[in-house]
Amino acid sequence: MNSFKLLVAKLKEKKKIIFNSLWVLTDKVIRMVGGLVVGIWFARYVGLYEFGLWNYAYSIVALATPIVNLGINNTLLTDLANNETSVQKKESLMIAGISLKLFTGVLCTSFIFIFSSLESEPLTRLILIILSFQCIFQASDIFDLYYQSRSESKNSVRAKTSAYILVNICKVIALVTKTSLYVFAVLNVFEWVVSSIILIIFYFKLSNNPVPKWRLDVGILKSLVMRSWPFLIAEMLIILYTRLDQIMLKNMVGNEELGRYSAAVRLSEVWYFIPIAICVSLYPTLVKLKNQGDDEVKQGFQKLFNLLAVISVAIAVLFTFCSNIVTGLLYGSRYEGVGLILSIHIWTGVAVFLGSASGYWLVLHNMQKHSLVQTVSGAVINILLNLILIPYYAGVGAAIATLISQIAATVLANAFFTKTRPVFWLQIKSLRNLLRPSLKNYI
Repeated sequence: MNSFKLLVAKLKEKKKIIFNSLWVLTDKVIRMVGGLVVGIWFARYVGLYEFGLWNYAYSIVALATPIVNLGINNTLLTDLANNETSVQKKESLMIAGISLKLFTGVLCTSFIFIFSSLESEPLTRLILIILSFQCIFQASDIFDLYYQSRSESKNSVRAKTSAYILVNICKVIALVTKTSLYVFAVLNVFEWVVSSIILIIFYFKLSNNPVPKWRLDVGILKSLVMRSWPFLIAEMLIILYTRLDQIMLKNMVGNEELGRYSAAVRLSEVWYFIPIAICVSLYPTLVKLKNQGDDEVKQGFQKLFNLLAVISVAIAVLFTFCSNIVTGLLYGSRYEGVGLILSIHIWTGVAVFLGSASGYWLVLHNMQKHSLVQTVSGAVINILLNLILIPYYAGVGAAIATLISQIAATVLANAFFTKTRPVFWLQIKSLRNLLRPSLKNYI
């Protein structure tokens, strides 16, 4: 009885965090369902070749995302979540973030325009040009960071989910009417436009924030960039070794094998919203725990690792045994071979889940340079393994390369440095705790 009362008391204390997590999870679940239903329908509609072409173009645009973000998201979120940061400084931080992302967004769009002219296939060029415009609208993510820092993700979720549902309805209509591939690219950009407009309206109208005078504090801007550059390089390398395999598959094997691999990756990576949602919701609390002492923040991170470990391993085990059945039902006979790739790639999720929490630990303890070293090692391993394995094993080889490099970068690399070794032991302990299940490991 006392244990039950203690549990209820703890839940009441964490009421805001729980509701914030539920809002974030709701958004991600809707995206997961939409991604599975509409995404798989889209894959079956266009076939292996065009699905491979689409993912190649999307991978090229994804390579620009770290440059747009400049690695400032985690740094900015930390500053906004800090109670010691004044309201005026938070306003200046947001202005600096928006200015940076608008500039880099326009720059990346221009570079993709130039790159597209090198493509020989007209449809690939057109898809690249259209998708490049979403780089500009990523500046609206600053408003999302504002709500994350206050554990008030409800408003950003409502904005983004509304745009997502609207665009997916349009995609269903496009699929039913059998429209061209480029229309889906236009709809992807349209989703960014709609969510950006709603986020801005919510920030000024719903949250009653005054319209600030657009005064760019150069000092704050420089500080953001200087503190974030290790994350910029790290994010670039992460995108390289999560997307470069698809670009290499296209150029070394062809669009059809890329389509097969992309179909498996879509099912494997659809779960990656879970660690993001959980970490985003808990991070403001972990920032506050750090002010209470090292033991408190360590205990908080251990529970976070425990939770992420049990979820990721459960997903991996399930799909290992059911991959052929699932892919056969969802994609049909044209996508034969996807099940084997999925059964390997799905275990990458365990490393990704644990790596998500590890990344927030490094930010909180100002260890950005360690993150950079880890990511460099992962990227190098991934590229070398892809060069060796893809010519012989195609998509299966790319899946093995991704799995090994993710484990090396997000878990094993922590063991090689004295300052990051505590994170490694937290990760290992979270896996050991799977054999000793207890409610106290998570609450």
